[in-house]
Amino acid sequence: MNAVVLGLASLLPLIVGPLPPAQRSITAALCNGGQIEIPVKQQKPEPALPCAEKACHAGCNRRKFDLSQ
Repeated sequence: MNAVVLGLASLLPLIVGPLPPAQRSITAALCNGGQIEIPVKQQKPEPALPCAEKACHAGCNRRKFDLSQ
């Protein structure tokens, strides 16, 4: 029995077939029964911004307060 179930499970990808392609548009239904397709562009990832030097200083780089003043 387990061999039959395993055999059918291995044939599942053949039964299902190829997956549909990912949609690259939005389909909206209109009031009069029509449809409109709005294409969706893929967004490119934004490059990482460099760190501003004036904001990246450590506390030890600051001038020390002179108590003798």
